[in-house]
Amino acid sequence: MKRINTCIVFLSLISLMNNNIFSQTTDDQNMAINNAEKPNLLLETKEEVNFVDLFEINTGVVKKAKTLGDTYMRKSPSADAEHLDQVIPQGTIVETYNYFPKEASWAIKFNNTWGFVPATMIMPVKENAVPSDFTPYDEPPKMLSSINLKYPPEAKKAGSQGKVVMKILISNTGEVKVVEVIKSIPELDAAAMDAVKKIKFRPGKYKGKPVEVWMRIPINFGLETF
Repeated sequence: MKRINTCIVFLSLISLMNNNIFSQTTDDQNMAINNAEKPNLLLETKEEVNFVDLFEINTGVVKKAKTLGDTYMRKSPSADAEHLDQVIPQGTIVETYNYFPKEASWAIKFNNTWGFVPATMIMPVKENAVPSDFTPYDEPPKMLSSINLKYPPEAKKAGSQGKVVMKILISNTGEVKVVEVIKSIPELDAAAMDAVKKIKFRPGKYKGKPVEVWMRIPINFGLETF
């Protein structure tokens, strides 16, 4: 009888130990699952900051573009870079930033996600287009300041050069009010627009009064002149 009772007690202890072990394993698994389900907002913020710093993205210069077909974003400018899971549908408007001429890729932001797409898959779109009706003038605007043009290092290294032609609206106070690119060189457009926006003019006049005047202005990028 004592042997039977001893066996029962021994088996009960084993059962209790097994239950505790299994219970501990389940708790650990649940903890891992719960942690995995919580979004790490701090990590997401760090990833965005790291992307901007790593690829030297100029967040101050942004343009809108439309996708020409369904396309994946890539994690780097390289054509063989890993794709992100998200597909951007054809006709979607995205924000474009730096152009990488060597890889022919644009850095873009879509749905708060950074990535790269081939230049062949997007087309710039105009925003808030201003009617360019001819404004009569009898005295044209006169440039009062020099053009401070900076050659983008990536474009210069890639050997990109040529003429960017823009249409600008000069206000009746001599400020450059609107800039529209007519003849584009994607890797040079932003630098040309930045330079033109800083030019000061003496406004055009019509019958002695200052008026807004549209003008065309070419900006030449030549490797031999920089």
